[in-house]
Amino acid sequence: MPELSLAEIELAGENHVQLWLTKNGYTNIEKELLPSKETEIKATGTVENILVQTRTFLEPHRPFKLSEYAIDKLIRRAVNMGRVAYAAYLIIDSNKDLVGEINWERLG
Repeated sequence: MPELSLAEIELAGENHVQLWLTKNGYTNIEKELLPSKETEIKATGTVENILVQTRTFLEPHRPFKLSEYAIDKLIRRAVNMGRVAYAAYLIIDSNKDLVGEINWERLG
């Protein structure tokens, strides 16, 4: 099986996050591509509206946390939108299936 490209890995992770959000009652789920080529996901929830940045890794690699700079930038964008910032860390296999669970981190 050919190796997955970085774009394929990132897209698979974003799709898993969007599916999780839908299954957990979030609506108005939208992806936004930033000028920095990063993608953020906005979603409306019953408790809070969120802004999510995903970090997806191909098994056997393990996710590492966002840098302090990236966290600060995400929190500032979320606050400006009236949302709460989250990071979603996940691992996929070569079939783009989720390995384990999505690890969520509420930022700020």
